[in-house]
Amino acid sequence: MKYVVICSVILLIVHIIPVHAVYEPPTNEEKTLFDQLLSQFQTVNAPKKDVSDVIDTLQKTMLITFSCSQGDVHSKIMTFVNTKLAKFDENTVHQDLVTGGSYTWHCSEDIQAGKGSLVCNNEIRINPKVISNDTQVDTRLHNIENLVILYHELLHGQLMIDAIKGSTLWQKETCNSQSGSDIDYSFADPDHKIINYLQTQFASELVDQQGGKMITKEISPDMTNNGTFTIKVLSFTDYPSFGSGTKITLRTNNISEDSFFQIKNDVFLSGYLKDITKSGIAWFYIFNSEKTHDTPEPVPVWVKRIAGLWSSQQGHDGDFNAALNYMIEHNIVNTDNGKNTISTVPHWLQKNAHLWFTDEIGDSVFVNSIQYLITKGIIS
Repeated sequence: MKYVVICSVILLIVHIIPVHAVYEPPTNEEKTLFDQLLSQFQTVNAPKKDVSDVIDTLQKTMLITFSCSQGDVHSKIMTFVNTKLAKFDENTVHQDLVTGGSYTWHCSEDIQAGKGSLVCNNEIRINPKVISNDTQVDTRLHNIENLVILYHELLHGQLMIDAIKGSTLWQKETCNSQSGSDIDYSFADPDHKIINYLQTQFASELVDQQGGKMITKEISPDMTNNGTFTIKVLSFTDYPSFGSGTKITLRTNNISEDSFFQIKNDVFLSGYLKDITKSGIAWFYIFNSEKTHDTPEPVPVWVKRIAGLWSSQQGHDGDFNAALNYMIEHNIVNTDNGKNTISTVPHWLQKNAHLWFTDEIGDSVFVNSIQYLITKGIIS
């Protein structure tokens, strides 16, 4: 069996190959967070590469078949692709790295009568500590980064599926592979040469929609002094819409001990390349300060009890709606109109309410699910 795991990282992006382990199902919190994030990703209005194939493999097996040429070792190749959500592996979190998620390609081969088959039981993981909004990161940026994390992992799956479907090079290699030979996973882009570009486009569009600006800087080895560098990133005179109180958040790839500082209207970045043979990338997210809100009150026990009854169909929609209005009036969730009506509630909200009532997910996860439905107009 051959496999590869590719991770997305908030501060750095790395390629990690762990020792093989038995599949572990996700926790209830991970399943809830993943379902919410996938639902949000599928409805987000931003240009992105089609990753529907890999999403489909979460629900059913994808079969890809192609014929080989005369004279090849095999006459036909059949590839079966499945993807499962798996429990996040804390061993992938290293010092100075914050891993957002991973996608593992794990294929086994079988050859019979000149026909080859690959059975790929892949795994996708998300880090609940990163995805849940318990950090001090700007809410707008946090939501964008969550979508980018998921997009990043799905791309590792989709790009490889694209190669299996249509790359003449990959198909030729596979048609002539011998039993026990390594499977070529390079099309999954473990070095992020394609994915960095695609996720940057996606993130930039999302930042623009939130009224911010994303600036990307690539630092090549020849721009450094033996890997060390200080470069000018931007001048605020070029961005007059961002005034006092502007927040800048930095994310990097292949850059260590990074720091950025401002001299008058100019912002600079200092650091060194971790691998001095490769370029580093820095992403700067610029937002005006968020409007301040009153400090939210804790969620009362009676609201949680009503949600639990509603989740088991022992309560009325009107009672649950009243509980939602209480949460809005007391700034636990935010809305523009102050009152709520519920249209078609997705099935996962009742599941979330049950998990919340039984203490399998925390207050913040449930509150964020309500906030998401308000943002999307499902509760309005």
